[in-house]
Amino acid sequence: MDVGRKLRILIITSLAHFNNDGTFLIFPLLIVYYSTVDRISLVILGAMSIIYTLLSGLLSPLIGDFADKHNIDSALMSLGIFLEGAAIGLFGISFMFPSIALIALGSTLLGIGQAFYHPIGGAILSRTFGKEAGRALGINGSLGSLGRSLMPSIVTFLILGLGEITGLLTVSAYMVLSAMIIFIGLKFYKRESIDVRKSKEKLEKVFYKFLLILGSIVFIRSMFITGTTTFVGEFVYDVYHSKELAGIFLTIGFLGSVLGQPAFGWLTERKGGRYAFIVSSLLTIVTFIGFLAFAENLIVSLSFYTIFTFSAFSSFPVLLGYVSQTFPKNFYTVANSYIWGIGVTVGGAAGNALITVLLGLRYTILSSFYVMLGLAIFSAILMPLIPKRVSTA
Repeated sequence: MDVGRKLRILIITSLAHFNNDGTFLIFPLLIVYYSTVDRISLVILGAMSIIYTLLSGLLSPLIGDFADKHNIDSALMSLGIFLEGAAIGLFGISFMFPSIALIALGSTLLGIGQAFYHPIGGAILSRTFGKEAGRALGINGSLGSLGRSLMPSIVTFLILGLGEITGLLTVSAYMVLSAMIIFIGLKFYKRESIDVRKSKEKLEKVFYKFLLILGSIVFIRSMFITGTTTFVGEFVYDVYHSKELAGIFLTIGFLGSVLGQPAFGWLTERKGGRYAFIVSSLLTIVTFIGFLAFAENLIVSLSFYTIFTFSAFSSFPVLLGYVSQTFPKNFYTVANSYIWGIGVTVGGAAGNALITVLLGLRYTILSSFYVMLGLAIFSAILMPLIPKRVSTA
């Protein structure tokens, strides 16, 4: 494939990643508004966060398997972004007609929409860039992180300037327009061939063992990362009593992940996915401890949290780059979907569920965060179990 087409694929998939990950912190931010403006219980809101993360994770392998057997990646990717835009529209309408049912429906659509991008986008880039996939995934992932970082402040200032309803509907309209651009811009992309015989082949048992070990460790790690991230806006609000500061904290804090994705993408390419995964996991634990220890010092806690996101949200280039180094090309998308969909996303849903249960048992958010930190340490202890190489001989 010529350089121009490769660049176009990188740009369009990066736009999709920007928009997809831009929705990641919208519901955690809206938790602050729903809990203070509409007085909805944090336990109910936590349950809704479980809905969309669980849906996203469980649907991801199905979508990944479907994508591996068909040649409509641009349509599937744009459909995911469209559904996320529709979900944000429902969140906006829920302020016009306060209804837990509308919020739950929005959460459902959000979860379905978020199931599409990562397995499909990761496979497109791995197939297109081959041995240079680590860097391409890192650059692409940094745009996802930029979206995740900027969107909380964009939504916050749109709500301040236009109100909850108009502000969120504006974001919704932008997402729908972006879905159309992504579909048209990537419509030219077709895989070189779809071999029906190969699409029905089975993976050898050694790959399933690898998926089970890595996926389990990723699952526990993601419980910690997603569970704490969902409630970090509320945690900052509890400390500083400012919804605006909570939004700004999320934006600045997640700028670390913008740099972390290309950095860990490069590290994955140079040192391998196993090495990069271990380094990122250990750095994540150390920096989160610092964030909690200095929670009442805004500058220090924000600095630690920025380094935390630098390492914690490097999973896209690290894990999907690791998959491309390990699995046969014909199984990239489905392997991505199991590691990402089940490990990262369903693990995240389990993390949200655990924190929701702890809050229901009258734990504070701070004490819940310490419980989640214990899970992260446990996942790190298990990391030596990851095979150093997968051999089919």
